[in-house]
Amino acid sequence: MEKNFTSQSCTQWKQGDKFVYLSDDLSVLLHPETPLDNPNQSFKNKIFTFEGMTEESILGYKSYVNLIFDCEGIKYRFETGKSKDDINKTSYKPLLPDLVQLSVLEKARELLSGKKLYIRTSIWYNNKGYEIEGRKYIPVTIIDVLPGNNILPIQFQFVDDIGKEGRVFGTLSPDANIGQFISFDRLFTFDNPRDKYKTINDENWSRITSGKVSKGMTKEECRLSLGRPNEVKRIPTYEGLKEQWFYNTGAYLFFEDGLLTSFRQ
Repeated sequence: MEKNFTSQSCTQWKQGDKFVYLSDDLSVLLHPETPLDNPNQSFKNKIFTFEGMTEESILGYKSYVNLIFDCEGIKYRFETGKSKDDINKTSYKPLLPDLVQLSVLEKARELLSGKKLYIRTSIWYNNKGYEIEGRKYIPVTIIDVLPGNNILPIQFQFVDDIGKEGRVFGTLSPDANIGQFISFDRLFTFDNPRDKYKTINDENWSRITSGKVSKGMTKEECRLSLGRPNEVKRIPTYEGLKEQWFYNTGAYLFFEDGLLTSFRQ
């Protein structure tokens, strides 16, 4: 993944490189050179072809670089606000979340289609983009890699071990801003997570894969199932230390002596 999907500076783009547009509406950052026949048209899944860079002088002073794209015969301009020297020195990456490079999708499809991976999230989606009930830490086989959306630009389509199809959204680049993106390594692993937790019995492991908890589960089992809590309170008592976990979803867990005694999901 690190070898094939590093984030690229626009100086590495070649004339003719193609990008898939991810949103319905045209970004305010892309300026058409000529008026559009239908400004309200959907741009989703249209192909934008990189034409190169041009320099524009503002009032005869410093020159700024524009990135030029073509889509269906119309030229679009992205204004970098930077000089050519600035772009070359800083390996400038333009903020164009609505575009994903077609060659990246094709490479991911070539490398991942048919591969068996283990999924690390139970937040799955169907082909219409609606959230569905999923399982985590289970084997899945990648069916396809598709364009995502302007927040999570890559869509991974897969089938699980019982034939249920699902999709998750993320990014391929391991150096992506995790605050904005969910990277591939946070969505999938090539190693079976079950091998790390052999002391967990099958019944509790099944609950964990479905994101469920049950009385008597340990803190580690609950963390694997629901993730890390947003708030933890520890209460010393004569009977021992009690612990309360709270989640932003409204779920809470109560532990006594390290075991779950009551909860709400």
